[in-house]
Amino acid sequence: MNIILLSGGSGKRLWPLSNSIRSKQFVRLLNHNGKYESMLQRVYRQILKIDPSANVVVATGQSQVNIIRNQLGKDIPICIEPSRRDT
Repeated sequence: MNIILLSGGSGKRLWPLSNSIRSKQFVRLLNHNGKYESMLQRVYRQILKIDPSANVVVATGQSQVNIIRNQLGKDIPICIEPSRRDT
């Protein structure tokens, strides 16, 4: 399975927990066995639970690359959009 996981956004809808630095998909709000995870971490974990051999690529902006790598690991493939489109 090939999956593109969209992970962009400016973080305005969950303010003040999210902001321009940390968008809502990175906020650790979801409980999983006593440990809190972000929406990004949960979706990624669920994908790999269904198909451990899935090829997952995260599409995002340059400003969010480090937090994605911090949450999903250094080896996650990332596709960086060249500019914001606000779509």
